[in-house]
Amino acid sequence: MKLYTTTADAVADMRERGFDGDFELVGNDLLWVQQKTFIRMGLFTIIECQRFWHPAVHSTDLILLGVIALHHNVRGILLVDYASHPNGCPPVIAKKMNELNQKVLYWENIENENM
Repeated sequence: MKLYTTTADAVADMRERGFDGDFELVGNDLLWVQQKTFIRMGLFTIIECQRFWHPAVHSTDLILLGVIALHHNVRGILLVDYASHPNGCPPVIAKKMNELNQKVLYWENIENENM
């Protein structure tokens, strides 16, 4: 996965790669901004994650997520600002990130077995 120095660089690259939708987190659902459509938790998957750190406090400040919702035929971007959530990462994002990590580990295990 490519690493970026700024959020703007990451967003620009993701746009070039087809992440053209914009999402906002509303409760446990995503709001697809362009279509004004809510996407339920079970209908989207996080396929990419970039973390940006706050240099002064050395903690996660912002997470940029690449999201796909196959049922709606859309790929897009969701920004999660930890400062705006009192308990850190929203539970739905933590769950989806756990699913992403399990898939990555699964594929790494398959690749290692085939070597």
